[in-house]
Amino acid sequence: MIINPRAEELRIYPIGWHRFVYVPSGRGEELRVHLASHGIRAQVQTIRESGQDRLELLDETDTETVQAILDHWER
Repeated sequence: MIINPRAEELRIYPIGWHRFVYVPSGRGEELRVHLASHGIRAQVQTIRESGQDRLELLDETDTETVQAILDHWER
């Protein structure tokens, strides 16, 4: 398990073949649904140690496209 207590929220972190996005705890499912509405699949995990939810991006959608969607997500 990868835990990054200093992770900047709504930024894509590539780690090996995986890409992760951190959001405030309790907002991960909301972001997962938002990404799904754009055709991007993700799974959510709550990281209690950092007080954040972490989404793992499951599709190979290019990072710039996903980041643009994250930048316009209602906070």
